[in-house]
Amino acid sequence: MIPVFNLARNRLTTILFHRFFFEGEAVEYSRDRLKRQCEWLCRFFTPVTLSEAMAGLSSDKLPCNPLLVTIDDAKTEVLRVLDIFEFFSIPVSIFACVGWCAQEENNPINADLALARLVADIEWYRGPTTTIEVGREHFLIGDHGQASASIDHLLRRICSDEFDASELLRGSYKIGERRRRIGITCTLKELREAQSPKVAIGAHSISHINLAKASDIRLHFEISKSRKILAQMVGDCDAFAYPYGMNGTFNSITTRNVKEVGFSSAFLSHSAFAEPGTDRFHLPRISMPDRPISHAEFCARVAGAGVIYRKLKHAFRLTDLASRMLSKN
Repeated sequence: MIPVFNLARNRLTTILFHRFFFEGEAVEYSRDRLKRQCEWLCRFFTPVTLSEAMAGLSSDKLPCNPLLVTIDDAKTEVLRVLDIFEFFSIPVSIFACVGWCAQEENNPINADLALARLVADIEWYRGPTTTIEVGREHFLIGDHGQASASIDHLLRRICSDEFDASELLRGSYKIGERRRRIGITCTLKELREAQSPKVAIGAHSISHINLAKASDIRLHFEISKSRKILAQMVGDCDAFAYPYGMNGTFNSITTRNVKEVGFSSAFLSHSAFAEPGTDRFHLPRISMPDRPISHAEFCARVAGAGVIYRKLKHAFRLTDLASRMLSKN
C-alpha cells in the first residue's frame, strides 16, 4: 500500500478517465490494475456521487477527502469495468459525446438523433472531399474547414421553415467510411441500461469540437441538443463536460450557453481541486493519461502532483513575463 500525501485537504478531488484498456495488454491485467487503483482510492478517499458532490459544494458539507470519478467519451470499454467500480462502491459519472453514440444507432428514432449522427459523421469524416445530399440540399465534406461551414449551413437550413427535417430520418445521405467504427462508443440504450443511483450520465457535446471556436449556431446546437437527446433517451442530464476542457476551449460565451440550456454544472480538464467557492461551471479534474501507468504514478497524480506542476509552471511563466518586461525598460 502506498501512503498518500493528499494536497486536496478535504476539497473535492475529481479524477478523469478516458481509457482502461491499452494495446498489447491482456484484459485481465488491465482490470487488475484498475482494481488496485480502486482499492487504494477507497483507503484514502470518500467516493461520492455527482449529486452528492454538487450538494456538498453548495452546502459546504463535503465528507472527509471527497472523491468524484468521471469518465469521458463513453467508450464501450467502460461497460467492461463498471462491475469493478460497483464492487468497490465507487460511483462514476460518464460524459457521453452524443453524436458518437448516435453513430452506433442503425435507425435513429427521431430527427434530433439523426441530425446528431449526421453532424458527427461530417465533422469526423476523413475521406476524400465529396458532396453529400440531404433531401434536396448538397453539402461539401472532406476538408475540415469546409466541413464546419457545411454543418453551419445545414443547421441554418434546418432552422428555416423550408427544410423538411424528416429527410434526416430517411437516411438519404451517404458519408462513406466513418472514422469511428461501430462498437467503439456506447449506444444510448447501453447508457440508459448502465445508469443507476451510482452511475450518472452527463453530456460531452454532440461532436467533440472546440466549443470556443465554434459559430454561435453550432455552439448552441452542440450544447443544447446534447442535453435534450440525453434527457429524452437516457434520463436526467444536469452536468456537462467541455470537450478537451483546457484553456482556449471555453470562454464566457460557452459558459453562458451551458447555463442557459439548463445544466447545473460543467467540468474542465485541468489539475486542481474544487471547494465551495469554485465556479460550478468551471470545475477542475485531474486527468489520467491515455496510457498504462504504474500504481505509484496513479497515486501521485490523484494526490495532486499535477496540481503542483501546474502552479509551478504558472509561476515560472509569470516570472519570465516580468523579466521580459523589466528588460524592455
